[in-house]
Amino acid sequence: MTRARRRFTLLACLGVTALAGCSSGASGVTSQPASLASAVPSPQGVDVAAFHALARQEASDWPQSPLGKVWKTGLVIPSADYLTSIPSGGFSSGNAKLAFGKGDFVYTGPPPSGAPAGVVTWHDGSTTKVPVLSEAQAFSALKTNDVGRCPGCRTTPVAVTGAQPTTMAVPTSRGTASVPAWEFTVSGATGRVFRAAIPPGSYVLVDSVRQPIQKLGPLGKAFVGTTAARMSSHDGRTLTITLAAGPCNSGATWGGLVAEVGDVVVVGGWIHDPHSGTACTGTLTATRVTVRLATRLGDRVILDAATGLPVAPFPFHGRQ
Repeated sequence: MTRARRRFTLLACLGVTALAGCSSGASGVTSQPASLASAVPSPQGVDVAAFHALARQEASDWPQSPLGKVWKTGLVIPSADYLTSIPSGGFSSGNAKLAFGKGDFVYTGPPPSGAPAGVVTWHDGSTTKVPVLSEAQAFSALKTNDVGRCPGCRTTPVAVTGAQPTTMAVPTSRGTASVPAWEFTVSGATGRVFRAAIPPGSYVLVDSVRQPIQKLGPLGKAFVGTTAARMSSHDGRTLTITLAAGPCNSGATWGGLVAEVGDVVVVGGWIHDPHSGTACTGTLTATRVTVRLATRLGDRVILDAATGLPVAPFPFHGRQ
């Protein structure tokens, strides 16, 4: 699992206490109780009214936030790691694998003929024009990529014997998109290696947008943030959300919180740990719970209440 795949996993645990009781929110917010595997029905340790108030504030802030301004119109990618592909077949040697992670390449091939078309094609067939990187610029980006990074490893340089213009699929806030790319032939790689040919400034990276964690004290110590969310029903109304909290949770009960405010769905969670007074190992544990929406999710954005940032799954159907 790469750093980008881990980007949306395991937020810091915000503490635990005993729980029970859930209320619907205030005006402008709709919510449905979480569906839990356990018999405990509601989060007594969380101030649900405070959660709804926070949801309204985050929904109000979203349209003018750095990501909100471009979420439905721009090229928004989860992480820079998605701009470089890992060979589908892996590597033929340990040196090749380490060299790839270190960016220890030397170009030995002929100059490429042609260049990628400067067009992004969206999943609905529409297109957007973008500038493109030259082969030399893309090769430089490949050498400094963060996929499998191993800067301190000792390696022998790996030869890159060719480059040709192509496209590659990347996950975006608007679904999977086909973007201009260069395909490199890398010695020791048993699959194709792609590097997106889109320059900085033509896209926005979610993990480059820093936003301070909200002041969550009023919500109660039982509240925890979410790390991922995905639609898990054919009717478009059931969300499976991933929660992360501390390790003193053998026999713990978890639950989800959801508030729907216009075009925004805000999610959070809670944990009841019967052993919260015992020593902890210092690791985090993740679990999945479901929440039921009042209406279909559609193209609404899903925000984590703890950060105000998207936790949408970035629909992605694999690389080309």
